[in-house]
Amino acid sequence: MTRTAHAETEATPTAAVPAPPEPICDEFAVRVSVGNATGSALERDVDGRWVGRLRRISAAKLRAWGLAPLMDDVQLLVSELVTNALRYGEDGEIAFRLVITLQGVLIAVNDGSGRRPRLSVVDDASETGRGLFLVAAIADDWGVSPDGTTTWCTLRVAEPQ
Repeated sequence: MTRTAHAETEATPTAAVPAPPEPICDEFAVRVSVGNATGSALERDVDGRWVGRLRRISAAKLRAWGLAPLMDDVQLLVSELVTNALRYGEDGEIAFRLVITLQGVLIAVNDGSGRRPRLSVVDDASETGRGLFLVAAIADDWGVSPDGTTTWCTLRVAEPQ
């Protein structure tokens, strides 16, 4: 979800966070505050404590529901969305939501910032700018709320073969 001066590759899809299909098997939501010190929230969470915690919670919930095949992708999506929310969010606070249904998983992160994230083209030497590209490549669907504050993505459960 880079908000840097890289060239755009395509428009960021604008869509409200979808309502998860019923029934909801599990839902986890938390508001994370990393203090009011100066600097970005990511700078105040230098050890990545919240990114790691939210990855572990997500993995545990997926295991509990027998969705281990989605675990690597969900953990990467959580890492990208939460890291970028901490980096670009406002007021040192984010809201994280994970919803598990029979059809798949919804991840939504609200960073309070109305600055819209953009897909970027980066070169091999770039150290940033790949987060939203990874989300777009891995997720089955993704978007940004019309007000720009929430980035979300979904993964579907694979159909039995």
